[in-house]
Amino acid sequence: MANDGAGRKRLLSVCEQSKGRMQLVADLLLLASDSRPVSGEGLAAVGDSFEQCRDAIIARTKGLSILTHDAQSQLNMGRLAEAAERLAELAQLVVTLTECSAHAAYLAAVQTPGAQAALPGPVDRYKVTRCRHEVELSCAALRTAPLAELSPPLLLELSQSISRNLKLLSEACAAAADRSPDRFAKEQFKLSVRCLSASGTALLACVRQLKASPGEPSRGRCVLFSGPLLQAVHALVGFATEPQFLGRAAALSAEGKAVHTAILGGAMSVVSACVLFTQGARDVAQHADSGGRASDYRERLRSAACAVQDGCNLLSQALRERASPRTLPPLCPGADK
Repeated sequence: MANDGAGRKRLLSVCEQSKGRMQLVADLLLLASDSRPVSGEGLAAVGDSFEQCRDAIIARTKGLSILTHDAQSQLNMGRLAEAAERLAELAQLVVTLTECSAHAAYLAAVQTPGAQAALPGPVDRYKVTRCRHEVELSCAALRTAPLAELSPPLLLELSQSISRNLKLLSEACAAAADRSPDRFAKEQFKLSVRCLSASGTALLACVRQLKASPGEPSRGRCVLFSGPLLQAVHALVGFATEPQFLGRAAALSAEGKAVHTAILGGAMSVVSACVLFTQGARDVAQHADSGGRASDYRERLRSAACAVQDGCNLLSQALRERASPRTLPPLCPGADK
């Protein structure tokens, strides 16, 4: 029973983090009013052409279907910790698909007649905003997780996440300082990175102490020193994402905007369905002992899984046709062959 309780808490935590991560990426890449190229981890193994992006996205949607099926199976068997791992993998795959889809939408749009490519600025808004969000998630876990859950492996994971994202943020802003022609901006970027480094080092020292000497006093120091780090991160990202550092978005004709919107709409259908699936998994875990209501929540989860498959088909269709996908029937269709 203790393991069930730990598994349930882990799954609920993963669901909340996954939902926030998927929604943030969708807000930044799919709901933005401008068209820009995307640089993300998910694009590292994808080629530079629209056709390569399209083929990679369609192939990865198959993995999404597998993960939703596997997560349902683990939940049905009561293996909540394993279901949590599948949901974390699903969220990461959704992030990758969203990055690739937004980049494919840009590539397709700038191929239309009359389009002008985007002009990159010193700062990649998507990259630095993602770093800020990941630091926020790690600090929130240190602040809100029950003390018993802050195990050495979890503390190591949180420390590594904070260190990795602070490094990415510092490197991005150091590069922006080198590229910026404005003297004040150069100095402000450098000062902000130093502030980030100092406050990050102070917090990580507190995390190491919490690992060595678990207890509320040690956790209290983590909470205390996470405040200055978050303030430094927010200030730096706020400054770095001022319009003068972001370059110029692509200029698109009506045809280019239609192509761009069609592909983004297909991707949004996938994200929305995966958010619903994650919420459904959370509800199943929370109400597993609720008798008749539990079966209702499982049915909702199955419906959400069907919606994920529908979304994948809509996205694949939008990529193939470079146009708004046709409405699919509400029942679960077969996967694209």
